[in-house]
Amino acid sequence: MKLKFIFILISFFFYSCKKENKDIETKVKSNINTEVSTDINSLQKLINLSKFRPEKVKFKYVFIDNSGERISGPSDSFLEAVIYFDEQTMKRIWDLDKNTDFVFPNYTKKDFEFDWLNEDIIRELKKSDSLKAAHPDFIFDTSNGKCWYLKNKILFIKTVN
Repeated sequence: MKLKFIFILISFFFYSCKKENKDIETKVKSNINTEVSTDINSLQKLINLSKFRPEKVKFKYVFIDNSGERISGPSDSFLEAVIYFDEQTMKRIWDLDKNTDFVFPNYTKKDFEFDWLNEDIIRELKKSDSLKAAHPDFIFDTSNGKCWYLKNKILFIKTVN
């Protein structure tokens, strides 16, 4: 009888330990925040739009917060944007680029095929000339921004990791 009682106690102990571990595994808090927006002021907080104010924007911003992890590390962020300008402003942007020396960037159209772009923009991107459209960022004051110029709009990528 004593042996059965000890066996039952040991069984309950192992069952309760197993149950507790299962609950801990299911409580995973996501550290990834994604924002999709058309608000110019929200984009202004991420890149400098003061030199050339856009007419409208659409962007996707992903922020991965690694500060609360067991081993904290730097946080990562990814920005994809379509930034629309009027014809005059786009001409000023082209003029600025013409007068700036830069090494031709090694961007591909595939880099700018954001999964949320509409078909018209994707068609325009595919028809664009890589030699004329790909530019490093001179206008939004980022050190690692990538631009692809289309008609009255710029596709923009910025990655921090």
